[in-house]
Amino acid sequence: MIEIRNLKFSYSNLKSRTEVFDSLSMMIPSGEIVGLLGRNGTGKSTLLNLMAGLLDADAGTIAVEGVDVAQRGTALYTSLMIVPEEFSLPQLTLDRFVKVTAPFYPKYDEARFADCCSRFEVNRAVRLDRMSMGQRKKAYLAFALACNTPVLLLDEPTNGLDIPARQALRQMLAEQVNDERTIVISTHAARDIENLVDRLVILEPHRMVLNESIATLSTLFGVGVVPAGVEPLYSEPSVVGVRGVWVAEGDEESRMDMEMMFNAATRSPREVAAVIANHSKL
Repeated sequence: MIEIRNLKFSYSNLKSRTEVFDSLSMMIPSGEIVGLLGRNGTGKSTLLNLMAGLLDADAGTIAVEGVDVAQRGTALYTSLMIVPEEFSLPQLTLDRFVKVTAPFYPKYDEARFADCCSRFEVNRAVRLDRMSMGQRKKAYLAFALACNTPVLLLDEPTNGLDIPARQALRQMLAEQVNDERTIVISTHAARDIENLVDRLVILEPHRMVLNESIATLSTLFGVGVVPAGVEPLYSEPSVVGVRGVWVAEGDEESRMDMEMMFNAATRSPREVAAVIANHSKL
């Protein structure tokens, strides 16, 4: 579980101060894959780095698996792994890198690592600094998946991956879902993870506009070709007619479209929030 309370964070220099979050509070339950969406500059990567204890909050608290990340203790880093969008790796073979790094992760699984490398088609004997960007990303993802940490944070994990690797990543993430593992995926490529996600979190500048399960969203909102006579919260033209998001009236679930839901939640945030709040009161 990840619990954030009254989080405030800003970037400052001698000339200016840029506020990123102001009193952000949210909870992400264990056992879910979370899609984290937001426009450029809304703080998706910053939030992951704050969760990992790589940045200091101005105020508020973040607890990962009950551990305060501000303490940066052993308990945090044995239970959490982050794969940033951009990273550097040492001038070692992948096998050597794993040999010196894996002991820090008590649940590391060598068999799973071998399987991930095979499915990603990564050569463990090649030096990391001699791999292409895509191969380095696959190597690091294979290691992260094999560490079996209760919390896994992925920032734009499909960037730089070819189509077979994206498919392999989706399959491996789906196989690792259990009641004790939480995976947060920040991405602009919503289609890449749409069928995996249990919960959708959407950020706008300085705040969060949505944090809800896909199951609930699929019940409360219709997504697809807008029925005649229905006023959508968001709509766009398509070759099959006007597609959009509207407030559902029955109990039938819609197939969720994360991009469409993102547009509805950011363009009609009060209306979307009101529908969810009314549902919560029932």
